[in-house]
Amino acid sequence: MSDTTSHDLVVIGAGAAGLSAALEGLRAGLATAWLEAQMFGGLVLNVNVLDGEVQGSGAELSSTWMSDAVELGGENLEGVASGIERDGDALVVVSDAGRHRARAVVVASGAALKKLGVPGEAELEHKGVSHCADCDGPMFQGQDVVVVGGGDSALQSATVLSRFCSRVHLVHRGSAFRAKPQWVDAVLSAANIQVHWNSVVEELLGTAGVEGVRVNGETLPCSGFFAFVGLQPATAFLPAEIARDERGAVLAVNGMETSMPGVFAAGVVRAGCGGSLADAMADGQAAAQAAIAHLALAKA
Repeated sequence: MSDTTSHDLVVIGAGAAGLSAALEGLRAGLATAWLEAQMFGGLVLNVNVLDGEVQGSGAELSSTWMSDAVELGGENLEGVASGIERDGDALVVVSDAGRHRARAVVVASGAALKKLGVPGEAELEHKGVSHCADCDGPMFQGQDVVVVGGGDSALQSATVLSRFCSRVHLVHRGSAFRAKPQWVDAVLSAANIQVHWNSVVEELLGTAGVEGVRVNGETLPCSGFFAFVGLQPATAFLPAEIARDERGAVLAVNGMETSMPGVFAAGVVRAGCGGSLADAMADGQAAAQAAIAHLALAKA
């Protein structure tokens, strides 16, 4: 493990909320660093075309954020956070890259796509079980795939996959979609998307790769599987002192501050944050501003 580093602000996570927080801190003159367990940009990195308040390519936007943060003097600590400790007046973020002292911390660790938890799902991960239609769609050219979910992500992914696949089975447990009208229209007008209403995935079939999915007792032959059934906040590494709700999302008890003084939360990891990219960016900025105010008060 490397020597301890020291910064004014350490941000855990380099997705939309995390990089927005880092940029806000850097522009305020704080010595700022960030940790990211996976690729910078978070979930938005896998979205080729953004359709909300923020337009453009998710990959290009993520690259711009990262470039701007580095140019402003931010430091990428290139580690996976495993805990937060108190050390006198300072905080210490523990990671596989070392111990990182900070005067304030923003937790923007995001969330992971929820698993269905059905037999075969874990065993066939990376063997036909995928989480990014934009990335992996071409791999299933001319084949059948199954998409699960009824929200924006599921319908948008089904639409993307319909450009490559022979047939897209869209499995939804309800009788109506929750997605925006534009995605509902796109799905219902696509000749090769078959919607399975009031249906539940029971099992994934196959050994070396996905060969089928059992839905309501019927087997749908396919070679790809994509589930978009919600997000699980990435908070398992946080100390018990930081209060969370029943989903595991962090509770902000004083503005953006958590129940651990000096630690702030931003993005989908925070209970009450909206689900849009614009929400995540605004959350990151607000958390950094709260951290800046906290540090100013502590210095006074």
